[in-house]
Amino acid sequence: MSLSSSLTDFSLAELFQIIDQGRKSGCLTVRRLLDGNASQAKSQYYFIWFRQGRIVAVSNSLDGQGLITKISERKWVQPQLTEKFLLTPGKEKPLGLNLKTAGILNAEQLNLLFASQIQLIRELFEIQKGVFKLDSKAPIPNQEMTGLSLRAIEVALMALRNLKNWKTLAEALPDPNSAIHSMTQTKPEIRLHALEWQIWEFANGTISLGAIANQLNQPIIIVQQAAFRLKIACLIEEVPFVKSTPETSNFPLDCRLVNSPGSGNKKSTEPEMLKIVTSFLDNLIGYLRSNI
Repeated sequence: MSLSSSLTDFSLAELFQIIDQGRKSGCLTVRRLLDGNASQAKSQYYFIWFRQGRIVAVSNSLDGQGLITKISERKWVQPQLTEKFLLTPGKEKPLGLNLKTAGILNAEQLNLLFASQIQLIRELFEIQKGVFKLDSKAPIPNQEMTGLSLRAIEVALMALRNLKNWKTLAEALPDPNSAIHSMTQTKPEIRLHALEWQIWEFANGTISLGAIANQLNQPIIIVQQAAFRLKIACLIEEVPFVKSTPETSNFPLDCRLVNSPGSGNKKSTEPEMLKIVTSFLDNLIGYLRSNI
C-alpha cells in the first residue's frame, strides 16, 4: 500500500487511525512546509516507522543516526560502542533491546529514549502545512528502534489532548447539534481521560453534543474536541439528533467525575477541567511505565 497527499486532504489523526485499524507496517513520511508552496517551500522531514499498527521508531532523518545521537547526547554510551553493536551478530534486533540485553542501558533509559521519539509526533500534530507519504513496503531500521512500541491510536490521542491549535481540524469536529452513538457495547480498552469517559457514557444516540456540554457544564468546543478523539479511536460515531427524545436529566451521571475540580459554575479551559499533566513527556513516561 502506498498513499501520498497533502495534510489538508488527510489529517494526521486520520492517518494514524488508518495505520492502527489496518494494523499497517511500514513508514509514514511527513514533510513539514515552513513557507511557500509544496515545490518551493523550505521543509522539515519526519519519519515514523510502524509495525502491525504500532509505532516502533521516529526520526527526523534517514541516516540511521537518530537513536545513536539521542544516546550520545545523554552520555549514556560512547558512540564507538554503539556502532560496535550495530556490526555484531544480532543486529537484526532493535538497537535499544541489544543494549539493554548487554546491560548497557536499563528499562528506564529505553523509556526516556522512546518518549523523546514520540515527542516528535506531538510536534507533528501542530503542523499547519505539509505533505505525506504512507509506504507499507518501507523497511524498518533496527538502529532507530528502542524495542518499545505503542499503538498508533494511543499516540494520536495523547498528541490530540495536548494540541494547542485546532484550526486545521475545525471542520472535522462533530456538529454540536448531532448526537453520538457508541460503536462498542463493552468498556473501551484504550486509556481515556475523565471527560472522554463521561462523553462516551452519553453515546446512546439520543442526546446532542450541545446538551451533553450543558449537562457536564463544559464549553461546547471542549466537548467537541473530546468527542473527536473518541471518533478517531473508533469508539463512537456521529449520528443525527432527533429532538423528541428524552431530556438529559433522565440520564444519571457519576457525580464524582462531574463535580471534579474545574467543573464548577465557571467554565474553565481544558487543562483546568481535566487536570491534564502539562508535560507531554511526563505523561508519556508514566504511560510507558505502566503499559510496556
